[in-house]
Amino acid sequence: SEVVMKVSSRSVATATTVMVPNSLGPAELLIHYGTDEQKKHYLPRLARGEELPCFGLTEPTAGSDAGGVMSTGVVFKGEDGKLYLKLNWNKRWITLAAISTIIGLAFRLIDPDNLLGQGSGDLGITCALIPSNTKGVVLGRRHDPLGVPFYNCPTQGHDVIVSTDTIVGGPKYAGKGCAMLMECL
Repeated sequence: SEVVMKVSSRSVATATTVMVPNSLGPAELLIHYGTDEQKKHYLPRLARGEELPCFGLTEPTAGSDAGGVMSTGVVFKGEDGKLYLKLNWNKRWITLAAISTIIGLAFRLIDPDNLLGQGSGDLGITCALIPSNTKGVVLGRRHDPLGVPFYNCPTQGHDVIVSTDTIVGGPKYAGKGCAMLMECL
């Protein structure tokens, strides 16, 4: 907070850019809910600046209302017998998205065949960590409606395939994203 206070005395846009990856997003969710493996991999990399996070919540029709999120992830079993997610999203106004290396993503998780053993159908909002270089991830150009140096960008995902291990906290946290977001964000 001392750093943010000092930076904001010079530039509010720069202070916001510093605040967001340090308070809103993957690191905060990982600290509270991440698996030991997720914490060991991502937290040191985030702290050293080797990963630049963003958090994909807002959408053209949902704003910051997590309950209104239309992005989806569908659970399926791969040919190798492991469980995967097929993700599709359209996010807007995502701080640092265009230059991110990891996306914290909020989406509705659908498990049509009850592969996770939590019931079939819409399990609810779920949060996952998606590397920005994953096939099907699109990082859009920075929005600049006010002419300020603030990276506010869109991102889309088109048939992005990732392991269910990318769910923050692992598969046992499927559908628990709203509670996680309300507590952390």
